[in-house]
Amino acid sequence: MIDWNLLRELCAIPGVSGDEDRVRDRILRELAPVADEVRVTPLGCIVAGKCGRERPRVRVMLCAHMDEPGFLVTRVCDDGTVKLAPAGELPAVSLCGRPALVCTAAGDLPGVIGAKPIHLLSAEERGKPVPAKDLYLDIGALSGEEARRAVRPGDRVVFDAPWSETEKTVSGRALAGRAACAALLSLLREQPAFDLTVAFTTLGETGAGGIRTAASDVQPGAVLVAGAAGAGSPADKEAPCRLGEGPALSFMESGVVYDRGLYRGVLETARRLEIPCQERLAADGGAAAGRAASHTGVRALAVGVPCRNPGAPVSLMAKADIANMARLLAAAAEAVASGG
Repeated sequence: MIDWNLLRELCAIPGVSGDEDRVRDRILRELAPVADEVRVTPLGCIVAGKCGRERPRVRVMLCAHMDEPGFLVTRVCDDGTVKLAPAGELPAVSLCGRPALVCTAAGDLPGVIGAKPIHLLSAEERGKPVPAKDLYLDIGALSGEEARRAVRPGDRVVFDAPWSETEKTVSGRALAGRAACAALLSLLREQPAFDLTVAFTTLGETGAGGIRTAASDVQPGAVLVAGAAGAGSPADKEAPCRLGEGPALSFMESGVVYDRGLYRGVLETARRLEIPCQERLAADGGAAAGRAASHTGVRALAVGVPCRNPGAPVSLMAKADIANMARLLAAAAEAVASGG
């Protein structure tokens, strides 16, 4: 069962790629009473083991990334504004004017994301979204000296976005990774049929280097990557997947063709157990985590919760899809571990 209060707490913790410490600490506290083995890799990934009733024929690793898209401070300007570089895939629309938090050594500092004033834009620029690289952060400093006392290059910046929860949906910041983390944590509260290995990885939004090190540490025979799958609006007839219809299985994403046997086997498991599940009807999209998993040399498959506005300041998911992803991952891990 998904702990919705825990998911809300996880989404509130800043954790841009390379700065996942606080998210990791919270997950480690959650793992302490439920995991039989926990270790942290040199790149900061958590590898947790849970003893099952039997030893697996095939060692399966389930993984989800702890980080979120955001920005890194690149320069503090003489006028007190802060230049930013995007970390992860961020939409080029609706970023200007968003409240944000700078994660500094002294604590989190509020600010507002801004861009060149509209009266200084050319006619061509006015008709286009502001690229993420052209944004800046205003922390209320009146001079570069004042700003430099508070912010340094390399500090991470996250959106200061609200959490919202209804009977059927959740929305908030960092849902793509944290919903998957919450789903994997729910599996570790139960005794699995076979020994289970779960990895909470770093750098998922910027190349997914954490998955490579976790897989090198675990040496699994198969990797199931839990994450998010971009969902279309209700009016989009060509949407690759839809909210409320279960987790989405990807047969291919940009630069990655997933293991056909895993794809078909997990889909058959879902149908046999009547777990809502859908095929992601597209062969594009971000695939850093899946690509990293497939490059480890083992069989890999991506399982995503349908998500509206992935990477945006606020994303939205259906609660049933998150819960059904946890059910599907548990069933799929058991089927693969049994050698089926």
